[in-house]
Amino acid sequence: MRKVILTLLLVFLISGCSLNPQPVLSEKGDTDSCIAALTGLQQLSLSYAGIQQGELVSGAPWLRSNRLIDYFRQQELTAEQLNDLLSNMSQLAATGLKHESRLLPAFRLNQWQHSFDISDPDSFIDHCSQKLVQRQIQTPDQTRQWLHGLPKDDDYQPLARIAGLYPVTALLFKEGVMREHNWLYQQPENLKSRDWITYEPPTTPAVAPDINSAPRNSLGIPSLTPALQQALLEYHAPLWQLPDNAPVNRPGTPYWDNDELRVKQQSVSFTYISHGIYRNRITLQLNYLIWFPERPPANSLDLVAGQHDAVLFRVHLTQTGDTLAYDSIHLCGCWYSLILPKEQSYTAKSGVYHEPTFILRTDRGRQRISLTADSHLLIASQRNDRPSPDSQQYQLEPFSDLLQLETADSRRSVFNRQGFVPGSERPERWLFWPMGIRNPGALRRPGDHAIRFVGHLHFDDPLILEKLGVGGE
Repeated sequence: MRKVILTLLLVFLISGCSLNPQPVLSEKGDTDSCIAALTGLQQLSLSYAGIQQGELVSGAPWLRSNRLIDYFRQQELTAEQLNDLLSNMSQLAATGLKHESRLLPAFRLNQWQHSFDISDPDSFIDHCSQKLVQRQIQTPDQTRQWLHGLPKDDDYQPLARIAGLYPVTALLFKEGVMREHNWLYQQPENLKSRDWITYEPPTTPAVAPDINSAPRNSLGIPSLTPALQQALLEYHAPLWQLPDNAPVNRPGTPYWDNDELRVKQQSVSFTYISHGIYRNRITLQLNYLIWFPERPPANSLDLVAGQHDAVLFRVHLTQTGDTLAYDSIHLCGCWYSLILPKEQSYTAKSGVYHEPTFILRTDRGRQRISLTADSHLLIASQRNDRPSPDSQQYQLEPFSDLLQLETADSRRSVFNRQGFVPGSERPERWLFWPMGIRNPGALRRPGDHAIRFVGHLHFDDPLILEKLGVGGE
């Protein structure tokens, strides 16, 4: 036991004392004004809006990272791959800065534009980012070394686990997870007699979009046209099924009412596309998020109840468009579910400090997702390719809409500067902190989802399927 605690402490000290390396730029080209302007804009974002997309890269405001980028940074990259990786990081940063600039107070944005003589912020961000990437590419060896030295993003807090006596408390949490899984496996039978309410998308294409011909860069990441992205999202959009029509069980749309985030009864699924890696090939991930006004308390001691609840469902596709798997979390990162096609092989991982995975089986195709009332826990997933009679419709909208909600005189994101949904804090945070997750139970932005209390795994880990045992013999 003492050895485990000392090891955790050493890891924490090493990570806390590491220095962030600075990027190396060639001496050719005048980009000092670009660096100063983008640094200034990034500081404004940190002060007012927070970082809404991606992770900051120290000393390089024209670049951002995520866990897919973290994976590629550790590989031996060719010149073309290095170029494509930096371009990917630059695009992520530019998109984030543009979203965040629209959340700034108008007078602050105007001051920034005036200070650097900028007439069109979006064009300036794109232009400067591209210029700085071109300077980095001119020093490939130094840039590779710099990329290797960047710290990996990790949403677990080693110090909290040390202070919380993780080697002991984790075993208690693991026992609780196993009881929760047993309860969930019983729910489909218990809820058979309910009159389910089904929400489905307005369009259901009959033919799967062809992604084989989509061009790919040297990293294998496909370039999809907006029309192809929309066709994919429509074709795989799930049906959501709830046991009743109570207000807390109707998917809605967040909006700002002065300083309070509320939810109106307008059924929407917010979508975005991400990427993973399976057997050394890039996968396509289709993400669908629905939002509920609250998770009401089941009793006076319910630690996981609170305002706002949201469920994220994801479809994993191969490069040819075949379905590898489905999975889901709540937007707190809690209640991870892995849903596998019946013929997909799987080998469960085991170990004393390994949290078991909640597994369901289904047939490939559009899924009908069944959630419990009030707690909105996923308990079943079944193929459902045909429209359901008497169903209600929901709309598909881009996830980026949640980052740009209109207010009386400006725009505001659903996520605060720390990346959390304000008002979604749960009482469980006072009890669950020893597992090393910040603000457990609170809804948070994509990229910040640590999904295991016991062990170590993130929802956006590009190798998540392999790490869980999908495809194992």
